Amino acid sequence: MNEFDPSRPRFYFSLLRLLALLRGGDATRAETNGSEAWLAGVAMYLIGFLFFAQFVPTDGKPWLTALSLIVLAFLVWLFWLLVLYLNSLVIKLLQPAGFFRSIPERRAQSILLGISATTMAFDLIQRGSWTGEIAAIWLVAVALNLAAAIILAFRHGTRAE
Repeated sequence: MNEFDPSRPRFYFSLLRLLALLRGGDATRAETNGSEAWLAGVAMYLIGFLFFAQFVPTDGKPWLTALSLIVLAFLVWLFWLLVLYLNSLVIKLLQPAGFFRSIPERRAQSILLGISATTMAFDLIQRGSWTGEIAAIWLVAVALNLAAAIILAFRHGTRAE
């Protein structure tokens, strides 16, 4: 029963893989779950947007603030594209030094993007307000995912009995 069954869900993130394992499912990594990628991408975009939105002046007219936030939405998208490009350069520079050699470049990108979003989330928490609550959700999700990765590493991905 270890054969690939496309009808059974498989996950990229460790937390979801651990939950599947605990329910008797397959804990091997899969990078074909589009909803998982979409959810993580939206969450990272939201953290970035909230981080940069704190610098938009709100003491002016409401229509000007709304216009600034609309422009910011596009600029945040450009920011993440720039971060992806810069991360690829960092990965290329670090590979000769022995970093990121044993993992695919897409996973190295995931690590660097996660570090960027988590850094922004820490800043949002320190500033407080409702944006800090969203950042706290991000940080809890990241912590749970890391804990699940550690558990899976010690179990070697075996099925729960």
